[in-house]
Amino acid sequence: MRSALAVFFTLLFLPCLTTAQIQLPPVASPIKKIPIAVAVLKAKGDLSVYGKNFTDVLKNDLTNAALFDVRQVNILFSSPFEDIDFEYLDAQKTRYLVSGNFDVSPREVSYDLIVYDVPGRQERMRRKYVASPRHIRNVVHKFAGELMRELAGLDGFFDSEIVFVRRDGHGSDLFIMDYDGHSAKRLTNHGSSVLSPDCSPDGSQVVFTSDRSWDHDVYLLNFKATRLPAEGERITRGIHLDNSPSWSPDGRRMAFSRNGDIYIASSSGEILKRLTKSPSIDISPTWSPDSRKIAFVSDRAGAPNIYVISSEGGRAVRITSEGYNTDPVWSPSPSVNRIVFVKVKKSEADIYAVGPDGRGQQRLTSSGRNEHPSWSPDGHYITFSSKRLGKRQIYIMYLNGENKLPLSRGKNDSFSTWCVK
Repeated sequence: MRSALAVFFTLLFLPCLTTAQIQLPPVASPIKKIPIAVAVLKAKGDLSVYGKNFTDVLKNDLTNAALFDVRQVNILFSSPFEDIDFEYLDAQKTRYLVSGNFDVSPREVSYDLIVYDVPGRQERMRRKYVASPRHIRNVVHKFAGELMRELAGLDGFFDSEIVFVRRDGHGSDLFIMDYDGHSAKRLTNHGSSVLSPDCSPDGSQVVFTSDRSWDHDVYLLNFKATRLPAEGERITRGIHLDNSPSWSPDGRRMAFSRNGDIYIASSSGEILKRLTKSPSIDISPTWSPDSRKIAFVSDRAGAPNIYVISSEGGRAVRITSEGYNTDPVWSPSPSVNRIVFVKVKKSEADIYAVGPDGRGQQRLTSSGRNEHPSWSPDGHYITFSSKRLGKRQIYIMYLNGENKLPLSRGKNDSFSTWCVK
């Protein structure tokens, strides 16, 4: 085991559609947002709280998506088509209006939702949903996703979940929450140092690193089929430092670092290939969308930098320079094909993005200490941890760095990973 490994490890993990209506922006240009108004839904009765709650959650979803300009018009309640003041909405330069109504029975709420094209004075889309009162948020997230597909041409992320690390005075554990920070619950109860979770492509399992058994090992937790909180299954053993596991896009393999080299293993932890072998420290692997390449961190040129290598092995190509670069994560979208990473300069840390050939490097954050990036399942959004408001929380931003908003509600949350639901 290399003498520098423990020092490097400590530094690295310091706490710290129909036709689309908009052209998705290049990574460095401002977003041209869709102006949209959301009416408070009307009830067939006096249970208006279900309408206001629906509207509030939908507005929050569309705001988090970065692609919509959610208009703050005067209090606007849903109305029949003939009573809608389209001229007022036109004057506000509103492109679309979300309207509708709902009905409540003892066991369920039924929603009838309409999206109007304001300039065209016509219905653009209509959806109906039925759900129990405790699942209304799920209905809103589903509708937001269909609305985003219809108007922006992207699948969205509203019905996804986020696994993250929450630290307290007794150690750290994994938690899971809805993408917008609601319904957080504990996944593990390790009472130790838990790091670097990565959710499987099907959203049912998470791999992570823990020092529960003295040295660092990779654990696997099936949180869809296990009573929680749980310890998870320890899938690497022996006197090794095993850390930073990363699923392949097909979910059949994972890459991880063992004693400073990159290995590829089966989903159960069986070693399949040793990818790197050098006196340097190689860590934090991440797969390309087609599984043909892996990016990772290495100090083989002195300071840690990001390298790319074929998943079959061979020569690694350096794609970053200048400073301390770490935590690479490759977008799962082939059309995006960007790698986000963390650049550390003195006491500051910021999220950057770069092409897999090292071109087009772009700084995405510039305030506070920003670390641990993760891509949404559609590959267009990034979560990261930041202390910009004093306590460390999980934030979301669009792929070009716009629309940074907090999601989690803890005092020390980090290491987020997106999961499909």
